[in-house]
Amino acid sequence: MRVIFLGCGYLGYNLSVRLPAGTDMEMWGITSPYSDRQPAFKLVNVLNREELCRQNVQDAVIVDTVGLIARSEKADDEAEKLERLKQKQEELLAVLRQGGARRYVFLSSGGTIYGSSAVPVREEDPLQPQTLYARSKRIGEQAVQESGLPYLILRLANPYGGYQDAAKKQGVIPILLRKALKGEVFEQTTADSSVRDYLYISDLSAVLNRLLELGTENEILNVGSGRGTTLLEIKQTVEQETGRKLKVVSHPDPGQVAQIVLNTGKLRRLTGFVPQVSLREGIHREAERIRWEEGL
Repeated sequence: MRVIFLGCGYLGYNLSVRLPAGTDMEMWGITSPYSDRQPAFKLVNVLNREELCRQNVQDAVIVDTVGLIARSEKADDEAEKLERLKQKQEELLAVLRQGGARRYVFLSSGGTIYGSSAVPVREEDPLQPQTLYARSKRIGEQAVQESGLPYLILRLANPYGGYQDAAKKQGVIPILLRKALKGEVFEQTTADSSVRDYLYISDLSAVLNRLLELGTENEILNVGSGRGTTLLEIKQTVEQETGRKLKVVSHPDPGQVAQIVLNTGKLRRLTGFVPQVSLREGIHREAERIRWEEGL
C-alpha cells in the first residue's frame, strides 16, 4: 500500500512515523519544525494546483493533515475565509480524483464540530460548530463527501503525546506539563469543570493503521477514548506527576465548548479498537518526554 501524508505538522509527523514497517510512505508539504525529522518528506505545496498536478498520486491512499485554518484564528471576514477554504479543498480533491488516488482520509475535529453536549455524541448527531475552526472542518467534510473520491472522515477527540514542537503551544496536556515543570504561569481560558475526550497518539495511530489495513471507506467515524475528563482532573494529575503546584491565571472565554465526549461505538464495531494507554499513563509518558527534551 502506498500512503501519502499531506502536511507535516504534529499529527502528520506522529502518525507517519507510526505506520507499519515497510509501508510505502511519502509526506508532502512545506517545511516545518517536523519536516527535518521525517526522511520521507518531500517539498510540495499541495495547495498549488499546478504543483500538485505534477505529482504521482495513482492508487495512493491520501491522509490529509493540512490545517488550512488554525484553532486560534479569529472569525474576521469569516464568510470570505470559508469560501476560499472551500475552493481550495474542492480544487485539491479534484486533482487527487483525476490523478487516480485510491482513497482520501480527512482528519476532522470531533472535539469542536459537534459543539457542546451533555452526553457522548454519535456520528449521526447534529453538528453545531461554534468557532471558525470548527466550521472549516464542517466545510471540509462536505467537500470530501461530494468529491466522488472514496473517503474516510475521522472526527478526532483531543490527541496528545509524541514529539511536539514546544513553540507551537498545542494541546493542554503538554502545555500544563511544561508550565508545571518550568514554574511558569498557565493562562487558563476554560472552566475547571469543562470536559474533553483525550486520546494518546499511539492509540490514534493504531486506529488509522487498522482502518488502512481493512480498506474502510465512505464512513464517518468518531475517534476518541469515549471517556470524559475535566480540566481540573487534568491539572491535578499533572501536579501529581510533576510534584509541583501549577501557577494559574484565568481568562474565561465564553465561546469555549463546555463538554464534549465522543461515542466510539461505531469505531469499536468496525475495528475492535480499545484504547491501550490510560490518561494517567499518557501524562506520565509526556512528562518523561518533556523532562528529557528540556533537560529537567
